[in-house]
This record gives sequence, C-alpha cells and structure tokens, in this order.
Amino acid sequence: MALQGVILTWSGVVADDEELHLYAINQVLLEENLRPWDLGSPAQKELYRLHHLGQPDRESLLALWQAQGRVLSPRQQEGLLQRKALYYRQALQEQKGSLLVPGLAEALEKLEQLRLKVGLLSGHAAIEVEAFLERFPCPALARLTQNFRYRVTGEAGDPQLHRLLLERMGLSPQECLSFEATYAGIQAARSQGIPVLALATFFPLHMLQRRADWAVDGYPHVEWERLQTWFATGQDRPADLPTKPLAKG
Repeated sequence: MALQGVILTWSGVVADDEELHLYAINQVLLEENLRPWDLGSPAQKELYRLHHLGQPDRESLLALWQAQGRVLSPRQQEGLLQRKALYYRQALQEQKGSLLVPGLAEALEKLEQLRLKVGLLSGHAAIEVEAFLERFPCPALARLTQNFRYRVTGEAGDPQLHRLLLERMGLSPQECLSFEATYAGIQAARSQGIPVLALATFFPLHMLQRRADWAVDGYPHVEWERLQTWFATGQDRPADLPTKPLAKG
C-alpha cells in the first residue's frame, strides 16, 4: 500500500518547546499550592520527559493533580488548561531564539514535492499552537496545513487523537506515517496501527529504536525514497540492491 500522508506530532517534531510547557505547568501548580517540578534538577526533568512529555495536556494535568491527592472536576480542569495556555503564551513571547525543530522546513518542502497529505497533531490547546506558529512562522507548514483542515489539538474531546486525525485525512493507518519524538506519542500512534518514525529530539536514538518502526537523529537523515519503497513493497531497498535496513525497532 502506497504512502499517502504523514502525521507531524507537535513535541520534538514541529516544536522544541518542552521548557515553555513545563514552565507554564509549574506556574499553575504553584498557584494551586502544589509541589512544582524542580527545573534545575536533571533527574526531575528526565522524570517529566518519561511520564508526561508528549501527553495531551488534559491527561497530563489530571495525572499530576491526582499524584498529589487532588481530584479535578471537568470545570476545574478547564480552568487549569486556560491558565496553563496563558502562561505558555507569555513565556513564548519572551523566547529569543527559534524553537522550530531543525530541518523541519526542508522536510516539509520534500513532503510538498511528494504530494503527501500532512496532518498536524498536538495535545496542547489550539491557541497555544497558533501562538507558536505566529511567533515562529514556517511558510512550508502554513501551505501544507492551509486552513488547518488536517489538524487535531487538545480540545478535540477524543482521547484517540491519532485516530481522529486519520479520519479527517481520509487515510487508513497503513497509508500513513507518524513522526514522533516522545514515548507517549509513539505509543499513541502504534496503538492505532500507524507506522512510526521517531526523531531523536529528546531521547537517544537507541532508546527510540526499541519503540518505533524507524528512528533517525533528525530530519536530514530521513530517506524518503526508502520509506516509500517500504510502504509500497514491504522492502526498504529495491530488489537489486543489498538490503541495509533503516534503524528499525
């Protein structure tokens, strides 16, 4: 089955804005008299990455509050999400350097040449996604996601964001490739039967190889022709060439 589209999941694939989200969550925790993450502790940051990075905000905030003995009503949860989005946007405006993942623009141009559908998936609020794209404009991304027809964000109200995005794109899981950079994202995509290519934005390559179908250090290392061949034939090399698999999980 031919490759027809790709899903770009936000964290580590489009944006390297982990620090801003963690800062925003900490501000809300402090306001609620709850223990914040220690941003100066490598062990604390690694714990956050392992258990919360890539999770939709709704799930992450609920888990954090439950871990500290708090129960959230739907109304309280909505209020926390709104405040978190506000703090994120404030931190975004103070950011000096670009937070676009390196190589993204070139990869998007390649996707445009290949005429593949491109879906954008984020577990954060749409207002956060829009604020980021306004702060760090990417013309190639704007063209491919024109009018955000193929976009799913945290407000979707559906825990299966990948499935919802596939439906909007009109694709089966076997026709799509999901770009992921977090353990939560990889698990969510694979639970829907979508092949995964992982970018080593946050985690070492060898750790991603255990979880994803393919893993690369960054966009410049993606071999598009090999991926297309694999989707079409099940092989990642033409029949007349020696097989040298991509880094597969």
